[in-house]
Amino acid sequence: MRRSISGFTLLEVLIAMAIFAILGLASNQMLRSVSGVEREMSEQTLAYRELIKFFGMIDRDLSQLIYRSVRDEFGDPIAAVSVNQGRYPLEFSRSGWRNPLLRARSDLQRVAYEVNGDKLQRVIWLVLDRAEDTEPKVQTLLSGVIDFQVRIIKPDGQRQEVITAEDGDEVPIALELKVTTERWGELDRIIDLPDFLPLLPGGARADQDETESSAPVPEEIREPPPLSSKIDQEVSPRAF
Repeated sequence: MRRSISGFTLLEVLIAMAIFAILGLASNQMLRSVSGVEREMSEQTLAYRELIKFFGMIDRDLSQLIYRSVRDEFGDPIAAVSVNQGRYPLEFSRSGWRNPLLRARSDLQRVAYEVNGDKLQRVIWLVLDRAEDTEPKVQTLLSGVIDFQVRIIKPDGQRQEVITAEDGDEVPIALELKVTTERWGELDRIIDLPDFLPLLPGGARADQDETESSAPVPEEIREPPPLSSKIDQEVSPRAF
């Protein structure tokens, strides 16, 4: 008698190969889908961190705003706070520039924000009153920016683009920022400006002088400098 040989038929082999092919395609598609979700999540996380970094930076800068005007590369005066006047939508002086190496420099700094292409950049100068060869340092904070607008908020709640001579002695109490990006759309933020504190000789603040020194404040620094180069009259210290 001939002994029978057991095994798979050709049909069974083809069916098994088809099943393994389908499982392989499904696994590959699932892996690609998971990789795409992970990549999108990473991009979203980086973009969100970038956005938080921008708002944190501008909040910190404006919280240390100081009313100290400067001169540009040509010797022309620029107001302590400049909104939509000149190249930069927002430019101002701030204090609190850390000096861990104790270098012979001021703790005041001039800061500006502008949109260059599709990037929102923070521009800083290492000196307040610039020379012709003074080069700023540029830091990119936000990418994919379509528009960046700044408006001032007056004590009566009105919004306006710039400060003009008709504003009299009213100093703005806050700034309204509007950033339009490709990813996040239009974002609005209102940032309160700090109360006016005049600088004392040596860079001390008026609130510190009450407890640390009894020296009188000279008359010439009791008044804050005008917020716009177009304002010819003095700004009253009653602002805010």
